[in-house]
Amino acid sequence: MFINNKWVFRVASSTKDGGGHMMRCLSLARELIKYAPVHFLLCHKSEYWSKKITDQGVTSGVYNSPDDIYKSNLLVDGYHFSDVEINKWRRKCNKMVIISDSDNIKGGADIFVVSPGIKIDQSSLLKGVILHGSEYALLAPEYAKNIPACNAKYVKNILVTCGLSDSKNFIGSALEALSKVNFCGDVSVAIGRKAPHVNKLLNTIGNYNFSVNLVLDSDNLHDLVSKSDMIIGTGGVSLLERMALGKPSVTIIAAENQRNQVEWSKSIGATIMIDPLDEKFQYNLECAIECLIQSLIKRSNLGSRGGRYVDGKGCKRVAKYMAF
Repeated sequence: MFINNKWVFRVASSTKDGGGHMMRCLSLARELIKYAPVHFLLCHKSEYWSKKITDQGVTSGVYNSPDDIYKSNLLVDGYHFSDVEINKWRRKCNKMVIISDSDNIKGGADIFVVSPGIKIDQSSLLKGVILHGSEYALLAPEYAKNIPACNAKYVKNILVTCGLSDSKNFIGSALEALSKVNFCGDVSVAIGRKAPHVNKLLNTIGNYNFSVNLVLDSDNLHDLVSKSDMIIGTGGVSLLERMALGKPSVTIIAAENQRNQVEWSKSIGATIMIDPLDEKFQYNLECAIECLIQSLIKRSNLGSRGGRYVDGKGCKRVAKYMAF
């Protein structure tokens, strides 16, 4: 048992990394600080996360060298950290946890937290406990279900959320699709203030036959997800959040590291998957949105399946493994 040892979170936190790594690690930190101190080591030029971290009662700094990790317990979450870096950290730290969205994980950590839908070759690991599946989805405690979701008879409120940066402007594609199917309700759009297409969105939101509310740099989408009748989004942490709240959704694969999770969610009947690599991407997106808007049965089925698989208590379970 090592509950008195500090935990250091080395998290991919630059603008190019989006916000998924940080948000799920912040959610995990909220549970872990019940057992031990937590300190985030951020990438250079990503200090804008500092206030969000401080608001959760956690400390932070900028990563400089492996010595920053010396004799601490270490959690690693990020795609761009090299094997060389990770091996150096392993030699410096006491215990190591790796969060992975890929099946390409290697032995060396004490605990691996692996996203739903990933197939793991246990023989490739030298040691380590694998926490794998939807019961370990790293969501904020607000997503723990209290009451069953109830789908509205008609779709009046839609949330569009494609990550803080949305570098491929999937939000623009979703708004165009909503216009094509003649949606006339209210649309909330969650996006980061520094996203590359945010100015374009600001200049075009008045062109649609539905109202658009732009929500910038939201700390927590829980309230927006809760109040939405359906959601159009990408396949990272936000997919698991809407599943936990029993919300029907159309999910776009925004990056290859999301593919396994989105395909898993589709396979259990919890979302409609849209692949941007398909040459009929925009047409498929329009058809999926129209189908979901028009069918209460489809929305109810998607929502109930999602809520059945994700209960929002994953952080609590992972934190206990880390602390004992």
